[in-house]
This record gives sequence, C-alpha cells and structure tokens, in this order.
Amino acid sequence: MIESMMTAFSVTLLVVVFLAASVNKLRSLEIFEGVVYNFRVLPETLVRPVAYILPYLELAVVVALIAPATRSYSGWAAGILLGVFTVAVAINLLRGRREIDCGCFGSGHMSSDLKQTLSWWLVLRNIVLAGLALWVAAAPAATTLGTGTGWLLGILGIVTAITVAILYVTAMWLSIAARYHAARGATPAFEHHRFSTQN
Repeated sequence: MIESMMTAFSVTLLVVVFLAASVNKLRSLEIFEGVVYNFRVLPETLVRPVAYILPYLELAVVVALIAPATRSYSGWAAGILLGVFTVAVAINLLRGRREIDCGCFGSGHMSSDLKQTLSWWLVLRNIVLAGLALWVAAAPAATTLGTGTGWLLGILGIVTAITVAILYVTAMWLSIAARYHAARGATPAFEHHRFSTQN
C-alpha cells in the first residue's frame, strides 16, 4: 500500500513538472532555442533540433506516465532526460556561468530580471526528480489501489504531490520576484537571444 502511495506521488509530481515544462517551452520555442544555445554544451547545428524536439519529448513522457501500460518506460525516459538536464546545469556551474536561464519551465514570459538562474539547488532538485522517475520505472506495472485503504493512500499521494508542486512554484516565483525588485533601476541584465556574449 505504501508502494502505491509512493508511486501515485511520484507519477503525479512528474506529470505536473513535465507538463508545465513542455507547455511553457512550446509557447516560446524561438526563445527557448536561445536558452539551449546559451548552455553551450551542443554543437550549434544541433541547437535548433534539440530545442524544438525537447518539449514534445517532455509531453510524450507526460502521456506515457498517465497510461499504466507505458508508465515504466516513461519513468526511464524521464530519468534519462533529468540526468541530461542535470549534467548540462552542472557543467555550466563548474564553468562559473550561473547567470544564464535554466529554461526549466520555458522563458517566453520572463524578462532578463525574471529568469531562473542556475544553482546547485537545481542540480539537487533534478536528482530528486530523477530518483522518483527511477522509482516509477522500477514499480510493477500492475500496481493497483485495489482496497479502500489503497485508494486512500493513492489519493493522499496525489494530493501531496500537487501540494509539493504548488509550494515549489510559489517559492520559485517569490525568489524570482525578489531578485527582480532588487535589480530594478540597475543596468539591464543579460537578455535571452541566440548570439549572446554571456561568459
């Protein structure tokens, strides 16, 4: 029963995270292309294909997570994607490039002061999410919430995941808003575009 609760929690949280990420990227694909370029981990010829394909991969992960028959495969896919994101962020942190946008949830709605910059917290967050994805991948495909208690624990897992997602997004936006207000009146910071000279 606890396994059912953990699976429900993991699936719900991953669905929320990947759905928000894919939808926001799809709303601003051209700007997201600039975000991918600014990471400087891909050959330039691969930047546009990756930027345009990635949101659809994330959306496919969401659909596969919802369907029990494909949930295990989607868990592996989510874990791999999160692993790639984590490596890209860590490489740039080690290069000292903290001020670029992570592009985690798209960037079309953000000014230069409203971007979510890189941090080791993002690395930790992605590791935790990757762990949840691997849990989903390893969970038996036939896991059910057959009993009344099983259903209750499953619903509790879903509600907990949604609560965690809301708290995380709220904390993220409060942090971004605080940096925005602190930066007002200062020289305009780095803007997202393809040919940035950001170090």
